[in-house]
Amino acid sequence: MWNRYILFIKNICLATEQDANPLNYWRDRLFISGIAFLLPFCLIGLIPGLIMSYINDFLPLFIFDSIAFIVSVMVALVPKIPLIVRKWAIFMVFYGVGAVLIFFIGNYGPGLMYLLAVSILMILFLPNNQAYTSFYFNLATCIIFSLLIHFKLISNLPNLPHIDLVHWITVSSNLIFLSAMFSFLIPKLFSRLENSLKEQVSLQKELKKGTVKLKASLDEVESKNRELEHFTYVVSHDLQEPLRMISSFLELLKIKYYGKLDEKANTYISYAVDGAKRMRLLILDLSEYSRINKITEDPIFLDPKKILDELRVTFQDEIEIKNAEITVENLNPFLGYPSFFSILLQNLIANALKYSEPNRSPKIHFSMAERENDYVFQLTDNGVGIDAEYFDKIFILFQRLQQKNAGRGTGMGLAIAKKITDMLGGEIWVSSEVGKGSVFTFTLPNYEKVN
Repeated sequence: MWNRYILFIKNICLATEQDANPLNYWRDRLFISGIAFLLPFCLIGLIPGLIMSYINDFLPLFIFDSIAFIVSVMVALVPKIPLIVRKWAIFMVFYGVGAVLIFFIGNYGPGLMYLLAVSILMILFLPNNQAYTSFYFNLATCIIFSLLIHFKLISNLPNLPHIDLVHWITVSSNLIFLSAMFSFLIPKLFSRLENSLKEQVSLQKELKKGTVKLKASLDEVESKNRELEHFTYVVSHDLQEPLRMISSFLELLKIKYYGKLDEKANTYISYAVDGAKRMRLLILDLSEYSRINKITEDPIFLDPKKILDELRVTFQDEIEIKNAEITVENLNPFLGYPSFFSILLQNLIANALKYSEPNRSPKIHFSMAERENDYVFQLTDNGVGIDAEYFDKIFILFQRLQQKNAGRGTGMGLAIAKKITDMLGGEIWVSSEVGKGSVFTFTLPNYEKVN
């Protein structure tokens, strides 16, 4: 209930204007919070004053307290009043209450307390360049009352207490002194706060601009990536049929005319057939690379042993021809993406089989280890190995080994593996020694702990 009341007051008072200055923005909201508390406090201050003035037959005080209460209600609840008008209306109400209390009661506390309170409120709610306004008001009020007392304009009024001029000047001078001190010190404090707020606002604006630019850049990059992925897929898909036709006719040409032409013609036919086969593999890899997009599903539990068994079937012919051996260690189910993991492992095994030494049987070992926030996988082979200068290049699209016994790959298998690990939030790297084999290591997040 109270929160809805506060929100109601804010909506009424802030509907007319918004100050761009950060310190004035803070002042306006502080004033509105004060207005929200003012109405309940009127029940404590003004309402008892009305009752007492009525009982004691102080009709002028009763009239002024009634006006003060009505103005306070209007300031808080009447819409479409400029905020500065609301502020000055409250200031005048407080000054009026103070002046009336001094006039009717004398200098014994309540009136001067109101004047000091309103001077502090004016310093808090008005800009720094108007800080001395309250001091001038208090000075003028004290001078006016001094003249009234000196010329006995107050003491001649019926039923009012006698006010001594010396006593009044002694007490009111403290009000003037405190008003001057507050008018000087509080704006000094606020000026530092204002500079800090301006710097903060400036930083927030710069950050917002940077965020907008970054978002625009990311959107543009994402759009370009989508276009590139779509283009790659369309090109690779549309090239399949004409390439299949070229490969088929080249194979027929080789079968029908191989040996019937001279050696040079036979060589050209072999080059053409091999080139067509290589282009087909390249297009298939390119198509697969283009299909590796964003993650659209939640991770599920996968069994790496089962995936490896499926891959053994996929590479069965090559495993039998090369008499390859694939061993495993510590493979346990974990939360991940089976399709991506299968493609990743498939490309690493294909790489190990492809770059094996012709004079020894391939030995491939796949292991898994769990760390605090991720899993570490290693695939070790005894193949031809890789020169250190190629460690980074082999993960780049279309980069192939250019060394003895390196084979004739498309240069996309390891690029696909890296794209998958990067997309899943992992890493991949290699350590190797030429002639002895390679160790491919990759990590995948432990989604149970990360999430």
